[in-house]
Amino acid sequence: MKEYATTNELVETSFEPRKQAGRYYSAEFSLDGLKSPYQFRIWNSASTPMCILVKLGSRVLPRLKVGDRLNVKYHPPDSYDPKSLETVILDIIKNVEGRFKGYYWVGFDILENQN
Repeated sequence: MKEYATTNELVETSFEPRKQAGRYYSAEFSLDGLKSPYQFRIWNSASTPMCILVKLGSRVLPRLKVGDRLNVKYHPPDSYDPKSLETVILDIIKNVEGRFKGYYWVGFDILENQN
């Protein structure tokens, strides 16, 4: 059963990922109050086009909110030329069982009409 966060609260659910076979391999972004940028592998599922996996206790997790817009640097799998795109956080989902228990899925969507 999947439930999605529509507010800033985190929602518990189980979630089975598939590695993204699309055009980006990883996502990198910086957040206020953190010295270094963070880079995450991109995953996808049937319900969310792009997700990153963030461990409970990470300094990043409490700074992410549903609806936030981030400037994300996307890295393609076959190139060293990343692309910076404005991105919105769609949902934050707690994985409650399986291989990624104790992690959160953060769903992203790249905003349209960007060059």
